[in-house]
Amino acid sequence: MKSIPSRAFGAFFLASACVLLVGCSNNDYSLSAKDVAAFKDATPELKQDWEKGLKADKANDYLAASTNFRSLMSSNITPEQLVAVQTALGGLNQRMNEAAARGDAPAQKALDTLKSDAARR
Repeated sequence: MKSIPSRAFGAFFLASACVLLVGCSNNDYSLSAKDVAAFKDATPELKQDWEKGLKADKANDYLAASTNFRSLMSSNITPEQLVAVQTALGGLNQRMNEAAARGDAPAQKALDTLKSDAARR
């Protein structure tokens, strides 16, 4: 059995708690200027993943955005960056679920893929 590094476990726990807390409220997941700028001084790779995630999110490319944001969450990022990613991912998940409930095929396909990937872990 593989051991989970405490930092990764802590980040996962924090992310899960935030998603649950925010998911139970009616607040919008809008990125603040501070959130958007959180990766301004990040490494080029992290900055690129953040920008790709934001671009995919804006284009309603749910799967690509989710993949980029989740990849960032498993990276070595600052607490401010983690909050920004969690906020972006929360908003994406909310919009994706709402779109799937309205019958949006790409949103439903993304949800099915994400659920299938999660089941394999």
